Amino acid sequence: MFCRQLLQTKPSSLPFVIRFNIEKLFPLTYSKRFFHTKYRRKKSYVVNHTNNEATVKPAIVDMSFNSFVSNESESERASHFETISELNKKISELTRDLNVVRQEIDSDSEKIGNQEIAKKNYLTGTPDKSIKVSSVHCGGCGALLHCQDVMVPGYMPSEVFKDLSVEELKESKCQKCHKMQHQGMMFNIRASDEKVLEIMRKICSERCLVLLVIDLFDIENSIPDIFSQMLTERTPIYVIGNKVDIIPQDQPDYLDSVEETLISACKRRGLNRHNVKEVSLISAKTGYGVEKLISSLLLNWGMRGNVYMIGTANSGKSTLYNSFLHSDYCYYKVRDVIPKATVSVWPGTTINILKFPIMNSKTNWLMKMRQKRLLETQVKEILRHKKMKEEIKKQKKLVASSVITTLHGKVEKTDFTNDAEKRALYSGFNLMAYEYKEDKVRTNDGKEFIMETPMKYDERDYKDSRFLCDTPGLLCDNQIHTELTPEELKLIIPTRKIVPHCYLLKLDHTVFITGLGRIDYVEGNQDVMLVIFINSKLPVYVMPSHEAEEFYCNNIGTDVLGVPLGDELRLAKLPPLKSEDIRIHLQDHPQKLAALDIQLSSLGWVSVIGMSRGFEIDIDVTLRVYTPGALGIYQRPPMLEEAHAFHRKRMGNSFKYRRNKSKLLLSKGERL
Repeated sequence: MFCRQLLQTKPSSLPFVIRFNIEKLFPLTYSKRFFHTKYRRKKSYVVNHTNNEATVKPAIVDMSFNSFVSNESESERASHFETISELNKKISELTRDLNVVRQEIDSDSEKIGNQEIAKKNYLTGTPDKSIKVSSVHCGGCGALLHCQDVMVPGYMPSEVFKDLSVEELKESKCQKCHKMQHQGMMFNIRASDEKVLEIMRKICSERCLVLLVIDLFDIENSIPDIFSQMLTERTPIYVIGNKVDIIPQDQPDYLDSVEETLISACKRRGLNRHNVKEVSLISAKTGYGVEKLISSLLLNWGMRGNVYMIGTANSGKSTLYNSFLHSDYCYYKVRDVIPKATVSVWPGTTINILKFPIMNSKTNWLMKMRQKRLLETQVKEILRHKKMKEEIKKQKKLVASSVITTLHGKVEKTDFTNDAEKRALYSGFNLMAYEYKEDKVRTNDGKEFIMETPMKYDERDYKDSRFLCDTPGLLCDNQIHTELTPEELKLIIPTRKIVPHCYLLKLDHTVFITGLGRIDYVEGNQDVMLVIFINSKLPVYVMPSHEAEEFYCNNIGTDVLGVPLGDELRLAKLPPLKSEDIRIHLQDHPQKLAALDIQLSSLGWVSVIGMSRGFEIDIDVTLRVYTPGALGIYQRPPMLEEAHAFHRKRMGNSFKYRRNKSKLLLSKGERL
């Protein structure tokens, strides 16, 4: 605007010299008429004949004008000088701002370069046994940080370790956790049996609450005998069934059936003699049920003692720990400072206790703010669900989308920080309208201020607090995932809701469920249907039993059976398939309803349904079930009794049924 005013003004009668330092500015466009005066320039300009304008490239331009007689008044000349003065001020401001931007870019480039060097050292550095082990635990796995030995948990390269202060170490993770988190790599790092026993003795010796996390995909094997043996009968226990999001829905009340199955399994494993306070179904991954669990912990347990999460490896404890960490259950001043636990499909990544201070539920104003946020979220979810149902009614079909067929829940943080506490972290502004982010604040005029003093966490400052502690996962001998490689684990562990396989099984026929599970129909007088709850992408084959052995020998270790994978050396490390016979009395169960479930260790489970041909009085079926070393084979009452809802018509003359896709989740008594 100032340039246009100046350039369209007639030359003044007084001589003047203007030097534009425009190599730091954007290209300027000048009126061609302006250049018709007598001037001297250092850089040529390009004339745009189409619009009668000339564009000057970024450069240093000197313009000197000869004086000549003018009839302009004193006021007009004064106006010209004011315009020029304002223009010079504007240019100075722009130049100063551009210099600041250039300095910030140079600083950021230097930081990025330093980060790349540090990252390279983090991955390729060398050990140094002369440097002592620190007293700081890794924020991802809990091991003490050091730089002495690559094979010992908690290792960091010496090039990185020696340059970090104690405060910086508290925000760091070891090399293995870094590779798991950022590169998807997996390592066989597990807590020793002595360490696990030491932690269990500590739990038994103090007043505390135990959160027993159980994998709903493998319930029986997620409750080792050591739990009922070591935990005292007076220790209060919350039984938490995790991964409920992967369980498919056979009917609206299916969650009640899942909970009953969980309770029955706990009783069979000896937990009925203990002080079980509550049973909860949650999904640490999708957040379903987590906020309800937090409310129960705050109201019913509060600050009476520490809270310990225990469970087998791969039960989802670390994922649940991270959900708690970034929720209202963690003390609000440190929940953005304490690092997350390392999460991996490889079992046993936590090798020591990870913990954070719990929010004091006796502080009434905190609880009121939390309750207000929960009510607002609940209203939004009700409106969202209502809108979703209306859209589905318009489409006149049930859409098989993971958004509407999977249990979800929001785990959020209530903003408890007041203005005085927020302002103490920043400097340079005093406006009332502003927006806070993770490490900066934006005022209402668009300016941003970086956090001056980052928040730090020192456990010694919270001696009077109570802590939630994540403990190392116990390894159960009956879980076959301890025998698998990381690549094989990724294949068998479901990450989405299961879409079951449905197959017809006749007498003297065999079904292979990958290379880890096999079921032979050895005796019976009617056909049965097998509803197979495994990762939906895993292969299943049905064939006559006399062809089974040859098929297995030709395809084990290949992509045909999927799992396991590898050559003879790899297969030799895996226990051979061994069997256990299971006899089923189908006459005790109505037609088309599941008679029982057969657990195949970490691979999944199979529901057996009778396909009655007549009115036989005695309908007994004997199935021979195989897993590696006969590990983890259990039978139980069916979790999803109406399992027939997961299949459609048979595919021609084959043994396979078409699979029914996931449908909209319905609540009790709810209809579309």
